[in-house]
Amino acid sequence: MANDISRAMTRLKHRDIRTRRRAVRTLFEHDDPSVLDAFKALLDDEDGWFVSKALDAYRMWGVVAGPDAVSTLLQHRNLDVRRAGANLLGPLGDAGLELSLRALSDGDGVVQRKAAKALLRFEELNVAERLMDHANMAVRSTGVHHPALSEKRLRAALEDDHEQVREAALEVVLNQGMDLDMNAFVPFLEANQQTVNILIWVAEHQPEGLGELTARLESHHMKAVSDHLRNHVLESDDALIQHLLSVGVLEPVARWVIRQDAAEDELRWQLINDDRLHVIERSKLLERLVGRANESDVVERAEHLMATTEEELLKVACENLSTAASELRS
Repeated sequence: MANDISRAMTRLKHRDIRTRRRAVRTLFEHDDPSVLDAFKALLDDEDGWFVSKALDAYRMWGVVAGPDAVSTLLQHRNLDVRRAGANLLGPLGDAGLELSLRALSDGDGVVQRKAAKALLRFEELNVAERLMDHANMAVRSTGVHHPALSEKRLRAALEDDHEQVREAALEVVLNQGMDLDMNAFVPFLEANQQTVNILIWVAEHQPEGLGELTARLESHHMKAVSDHLRNHVLESDDALIQHLLSVGVLEPVARWVIRQDAAEDELRWQLINDDRLHVIERSKLLERLVGRANESDVVERAEHLMATTEEELLKVACENLSTAASELRS
């Protein structure tokens, strides 16, 4: 076996391309990390096939071989090679600190970003500061997640020159439950950023300000809230739904209820009968009940509404329910 490996390593420099390719395959078949150094020269080969195989070798054995092997990739003139090295910084673990810090100075933003992600595991304050002082906004966006980042720097990131950094910082602030002035949320709402997370934070930490906040919501915000409710809320006793109801933000709740079964009928009819909810939304809730026209409670409530409402859309929806019920009885 040792002879086979030695012979294959020698043949990597053979003038016959077929012999060189067989040598590469032989080395991969033996799966021995000790041969990695033999692939270093192939990173500069004129044939792309050999370069790709050299990168495969580094991907397979680079972490086992250690920081020096990864450093070989990171110092290469070829961008694809350096990016391959940057992908190994995270898997290097604690051994990747110095390499990751150096990679922050690479001229490529992708390498910088991957280095930044690898540095999140190192809890030193100076690492957090290096990330937040970086010129690349993607690095700073990663840096706001660093565990050693001070609250002062995190708050400052809320006013960063770049939107991406500001939004990332806000996400961290909200997740940590950090105390904020309500006015700090206004720019983010105007940019339609983190709308739902802001609402959840305010509902949990400053519920008295929810009315003021929801007064600023526009149609695009409503869609974001509606999507969140549909994807994450299972029951109407959810805190966010209850807070929305308490301040009269009914449209997202109605769009959630319309997809619920009979278990949410009380809330459904509460919304149908609430004049604060736009008549179109109320009508849609009624229309969805046509498939339940065989239920006496549904028919009775619809007949009562038809007799008391002045909204033509609601009357039409109630009549459709009544007609469906008659057809089912006949």
